[in-house]
Amino acid sequence: THFPERKEGESTYKLSIEYKKLFDRVLDYARETVRDESGTQFHQRVRWWSALALLRSLASSPAAATATLRNRAATMDAETPEEADEIGRRTILDLVEDESVEGIDVAPGSDPGGEEDEAQRNRRRLLEMARVAETLVGDKDEKLKKAVEMVKELLKDGFRPILFCRFIPTADYVASELRQRLSKSVEVASITGLLPPSEREERVSQLAQAEKRVLVCTDCLSEGINLQEHFDAVFHYDL
Repeated sequence: THFPERKEGESTYKLSIEYKKLFDRVLDYARETVRDESGTQFHQRVRWWSALALLRSLASSPAAATATLRNRAATMDAETPEEADEIGRRTILDLVEDESVEGIDVAPGSDPGGEEDEAQRNRRRLLEMARVAETLVGDKDEKLKKAVEMVKELLKDGFRPILFCRFIPTADYVASELRQRLSKSVEVASITGLLPPSEREERVSQLAQAEKRVLVCTDCLSEGINLQEHFDAVFHYDL
């Protein structure tokens, strides 16, 4: 069997001025959060994972950042520091033994809770940053613009690409922007863990009917469905 030559590549981009300002603001907040030694060991671990969740989401997309900034930290559901670490490793560091676990592509929350006064102050800061993140979608998102250019090149060269995204909000955001920025002759579909497993394969089959097609998805499609039959290029948006 003659296998095709596999070509790999990486591309870089620079943050827009507005995105860089938010990133610096979030970094300051994260540093302050993880250096805070108040509260129990449990609350310290929750704050640590909340800061990591926020940085991971902001690096993914403005949409993922907005969702994470507005939501309660997943580690708050733990009862011990050890359980908080386990949830953090699974939802933020992707250290999952069972690849079939559902919900792994959900954007993690970053609100660490805490004492009432502290919790209210944190929530106000997080919501203020969420409102800024909402303004960064589209033309102020250089990562998105660079990705659109690269997808256009792939389509021009006859490829049928898949864009893998880490979080559901990122996948839906990227797919929505691609629909607006690509030719109307290109069919774009977003498939995430929000779809029941039975519908994912059907959605892929429907997309495969289009001559020019782009699939945007999360790792919910990493197993169980033969994507190589209908697609021949892979673009990892988060990496």
